[in-house]
Amino acid sequence: MSASAERWDRPAALAVWAVWAAMLLGGLLFIHRFASNVPSWDDWDMVPTLTGVQPVTPEWLWSQHNEHRVPVPRLLYLALNRLTVVDFRTTMYFDLATMAGLAAAMIVVARRLRGRTSLTDVFFPLLLLHWGQAANLLWGWQLQFFVSVALCCIALLAITGSGTLLRPRTAGLTVGACAVLLTLCGANGLGPVPMLALWPLALAYLPSPWTGLEQRDRRALVVVSVAALLLSALYFVGWQAVPYHPKSHSIHQSLRTAVQFLTIGLGPASRDVWPVSGYAVILTLTLTAFMLAVVLWKQPDERPRATGLLCFLGAQASLALGLSLGRDGFETRYVTLAIPLWCCAYFAWTLYGPGARGALVRGMLAVAAAAALWSNTAFGLDYAGKLRGQLRAFELDMAAGVPVHELIYRYGPWLHPHQDIVADYLLLLRRANVGAYGKLREDPPFRAVPIKLDPLEQKQLRFSDSTAQVVGPNPALLFGLPADRYVTGIRLTYQYRSDDGTLPYIGVRWKPSSQTEFVPERYYKYSPTGDRANWERGGWTRLQDPGTTLTIWICDTVRQLGITPDFRPAVFRITELSLLEPLE
Repeated sequence: MSASAERWDRPAALAVWAVWAAMLLGGLLFIHRFASNVPSWDDWDMVPTLTGVQPVTPEWLWSQHNEHRVPVPRLLYLALNRLTVVDFRTTMYFDLATMAGLAAAMIVVARRLRGRTSLTDVFFPLLLLHWGQAANLLWGWQLQFFVSVALCCIALLAITGSGTLLRPRTAGLTVGACAVLLTLCGANGLGPVPMLALWPLALAYLPSPWTGLEQRDRRALVVVSVAALLLSALYFVGWQAVPYHPKSHSIHQSLRTAVQFLTIGLGPASRDVWPVSGYAVILTLTLTAFMLAVVLWKQPDERPRATGLLCFLGAQASLALGLSLGRDGFETRYVTLAIPLWCCAYFAWTLYGPGARGALVRGMLAVAAAAALWSNTAFGLDYAGKLRGQLRAFELDMAAGVPVHELIYRYGPWLHPHQDIVADYLLLLRRANVGAYGKLREDPPFRAVPIKLDPLEQKQLRFSDSTAQVVGPNPALLFGLPADRYVTGIRLTYQYRSDDGTLPYIGVRWKPSSQTEFVPERYYKYSPTGDRANWERGGWTRLQDPGTTLTIWICDTVRQLGITPDFRPAVFRITELSLLEPLE
């Protein structure tokens, strides 16, 4: 290190680590202030195993959760809660600690690569620890995302340090092991695997003068790469697509979505300057890939590492393209998933950016992360404030003795899209005496008032003997009451069969006589979601039921009731359609 560089090293290191510490402290305060010990959406699917009602078996670990197979996140989720207490905030703190550890590791590796700390290394804590990740930091189940991101970042660090900080064999085996584990972390982990597994395989067949590998090293690298690729193939054995997920309608739309996904890795702030941010992303990544290609051509000693960085860029691009087939690229939950790509670009310019040009690109990345911090923070505070307001009110109402159905009616959209999941699993938490749920007040008894199954109208279906034969894409049944009736809930029990074996998308609408048309505010939908084994009945506690029951807590006045049995040809048999009223 030159005298000039040494003179600036200590102030730069102090500044970078001060930012890291500030961002970590801010994250801890953020979670402490806004996190709630209330399950949210996918968290509920872990309640049966957390409370010991559902056994932890190899079949369950490998079973689908929506389109994901998530044995590693499931095991880690259970372990973190059982090592402490069952608290849905536990994994949130673990996620933050993981990101802080990754940011620290990247700062250290960047320093060791260049021999000193650069002020631009503030890029890492600013990127990995900002509050724009609120949708993930305040949701326990998003451990799934953080685990896959951690494995990708570990693979990136291994590639970046290969040949200097790590032997190629160690680096290759580390990347291969990460690829194997990523196949066990859901579709978001599976996306990068083929390209990541390609690098250890490439190391095994590159000329010995470039890698210094012995024959046994090559065999080990081939084994770990093939294992990752075989697990990727095994992932799809018996796999079932999730019904009714949106799909991209064109190549142009998919490419646009992929770029949006890569862009949002800098945080929700990137949406504010779209499409300029998209053009900047395309330019940055194109220049990075071109630079790595030049290194491959001109620097034989660097070919193994440059190949690895190109494979990593390809892995992240594969994830983006996979996601673009049916998701929103600007979904704020995907901020965390896109972070490793930007870390890869930073390391590539650290290693191979020529002189001032490399420093300029790194500086621009650091400035972009710093410039986005205010907007990312504002987004995080707004999101967290709304979430905390609802879930804190839920906790207070539960402590005040508000019964289950009333809690679900008030806060259902913030808890889970299916009310029966919440109703059943709240009672599991109560019986297991988990936290404040031990004092949960159960529902009073209700009287079921049957609705006569004589429809006023029927559309694109044939209805006879309580059974609808769906024949069109927009079927509907309309039932009426003699007069307006205030009810607490609606209960629908049905049996369903379709030729292709899929499960239904059911819509239930209601309205009073004062309302001429059905409105979105008086609508409830049911479609399969969560753990695949429970799709048909809606929850673990109902698997033995002969039919599927939907209970919709509406606390509203009803005169007419509409049912959409599905959007495809199917047989839909209603065994009960009732209004629920308190006995008192």
